[in-house]
Amino acid sequence: MVTALLSASVLALPASRPGPDLEAVQSCATKSPGAACELSHQTRALEGTCQAREGEALACRPAPPPRPLSRKQTPEE
Repeated sequence: MVTALLSASVLALPASRPGPDLEAVQSCATKSPGAACELSHQTRALEGTCQAREGEALACRPAPPPRPLSRKQTPEE
């Protein structure tokens, strides 16, 4: 019984997520929160905004990708 409770409590712990990478932090080193910033990822340049999550350094956070266009329904005739 105790083992089951311990296992359940361990599973309920939030997963730790990694903090921002060094490039993201360096890109905002001289900027203020909300300032525009840019990161490179593989062969692309990503635009973002300098933001800090609780307990983390100010870092460039890329803008979310655009949502796909929804299919428009054709009017019923």
